[in-house]
Amino acid sequence: MRACIFAKNDAFLFLIRTVDSYFCNMKKITLFLFSATAAIMASCVTSKVPDEGVRISWDKSTYCQITEMPLSDGTVESNLYYPRVKRLPDGALLLTFMNDHLGWEIFATRSEDDGKTWAPAQKLLSRHPAQSTVGDDEIVYVNPDFICLSDGRLMLAYQWRYLKGYGDLPHTNENCGIGIIFSDDWGQTWGEPRNIYRGRCWEPAMLELPSGEIHLYLTDSQNVVNKMSCPKTSLIRSFDGGRTWQGKEECTWKDVEGISYTIDDRFGYDGMATAVLLDDGSIAMTVEVWSGKYVVDQTPVVVLSRDNWKVDQKKLLEEGGPAYPDKRQVNKDFIAYGPYIARTPDGEVLVNANGLYKGMQGTWILVGDKKAGNFGHATSPFPGYWGSVDYIGDGKIIVTSTEKYTLDGATRGRINIIQGRLNRGLEVPGGYGNYKPVGEFDPSASGLWFLGGKYDSSVYYDFGATESNFVFNTWVLDKKLTAFTPENSDASVLLFKRAKWTYKLVVNAAGKWVLSMLENNSWHIISEGKVAEYDLAGTVNDDSDTDTGFAAQVRIPWGIIGGSPVGGEALKAHPAHWDKARSAEKGTRLWEELDGENSDYPSEWLTLRLK
Repeated sequence: MRACIFAKNDAFLFLIRTVDSYFCNMKKITLFLFSATAAIMASCVTSKVPDEGVRISWDKSTYCQITEMPLSDGTVESNLYYPRVKRLPDGALLLTFMNDHLGWEIFATRSEDDGKTWAPAQKLLSRHPAQSTVGDDEIVYVNPDFICLSDGRLMLAYQWRYLKGYGDLPHTNENCGIGIIFSDDWGQTWGEPRNIYRGRCWEPAMLELPSGEIHLYLTDSQNVVNKMSCPKTSLIRSFDGGRTWQGKEECTWKDVEGISYTIDDRFGYDGMATAVLLDDGSIAMTVEVWSGKYVVDQTPVVVLSRDNWKVDQKKLLEEGGPAYPDKRQVNKDFIAYGPYIARTPDGEVLVNANGLYKGMQGTWILVGDKKAGNFGHATSPFPGYWGSVDYIGDGKIIVTSTEKYTLDGATRGRINIIQGRLNRGLEVPGGYGNYKPVGEFDPSASGLWFLGGKYDSSVYYDFGATESNFVFNTWVLDKKLTAFTPENSDASVLLFKRAKWTYKLVVNAAGKWVLSMLENNSWHIISEGKVAEYDLAGTVNDDSDTDTGFAAQVRIPWGIIGGSPVGGEALKAHPAHWDKARSAEKGTRLWEELDGENSDYPSEWLTLRLK
């Protein structure tokens, strides 16, 4: 059996089996080396605060926008929709997409350099002439998605349909269905496609259980009311690695198991499902709630199953369901569509959907707890819709979306992709932390907080504590370093709250720090000085050269910020940074802070717990 191995940049070796997510959403089995040396090292390393949750920081350096894709046959495809991108067991990324808003063909491409470049895409399925219930017709393909099975194979599913026959409503279930195609070498080559389901449908997605049972979720639109689809979410199952479904090589719309159906006095709704397995063995699924005409205000929703979807089919069709709390809004302030679900190895559940969060449009990622509840800490890296989210190892996620744009008077689709880093609450070790000069600094080191989603600079944060000082280590990587006053500078900023007081610590490119206290909604300086450790790679206030950045260590006496610490004491902290685009006194000082929490409310901030 093949396994997914992620050892690069980790403090330990993680063996990851792909059994509990939409694609390689992984459980970690950590191999600890129990020795005196390891124990000593562990006591000096910043570690996570249990069950603190995560905040997502986007990494601008990983952002990629694809407006056209070279194909392996030498042509170029310039209409790109419905992207799905995930990490493969061999370390590459796989991207699948289609070439029209409602079809027509399906493609796959690999990246060997973490998304910086993509190989020419393979066309996996091509539209072609065929005969349907209306006579001469054409088969088209749509909605590709894939999963990494525990035996190492990739399984890609898609909708197929007869272009004209789909609209032949008396025979629509004969003219649409789902097919699958496998790869045994992680997307470098693909086998022959075959049909596994026949019936009016959209948007297949898959989940493998630890037992090997495979779920295929689908938007089940077989029920047509007043010439409109009245969809529900259904599933079909395979117990033999995808060879048969519902016990048949090709099952039909009569064999599906309905699992979620929202009804009101106008219509019925539910679809575009994806699902993950939770730590307690239950399944969490997200769906959107709307039809082609009617909208239900609660969309999107999370649906939970504790019994592997044992559903009373007659009751579901007559009454809808399931009921709250097994079916609930993702978030009260979120009205969105096209949801996609994933989870981290620590169990948090992530939902990606396009729409409005507190009235702001975007592709949004919300973070939920290990039970797929309490979704919040929302952040949006870019506009778009119909995308995916996946955990890709090393404390990172990858997100993608479709974005419409106009070219030469025609509407087209392009693909946005970006990686995000997961920031967690930390147990602060005794000592001076892990300060290193810029030339020795490893940005991929575990336990660091990160910001770098808005400007051409990035900032890293690390902490320590001694009997005398609170220790703050920081690295600012920036090609143009500027410093005038401490605050009119390229600078690393930390807001933190201790007891009832809130502080702001600023460390700039000239190696100076300023500590301010918040009082009456105003900052006033209470201490300042030169950093204890400082390393500069480049020059300050000289745009004629290319800089690397600076490293700094600040030691703040406990007496300045409320007195000696107590073991186990918790500080709340919120990272931010200032970026100067050029070395000019009057140049705008740009501000970035950690997304998903409000700088005015320390109760939302991450925890720094003193050992």
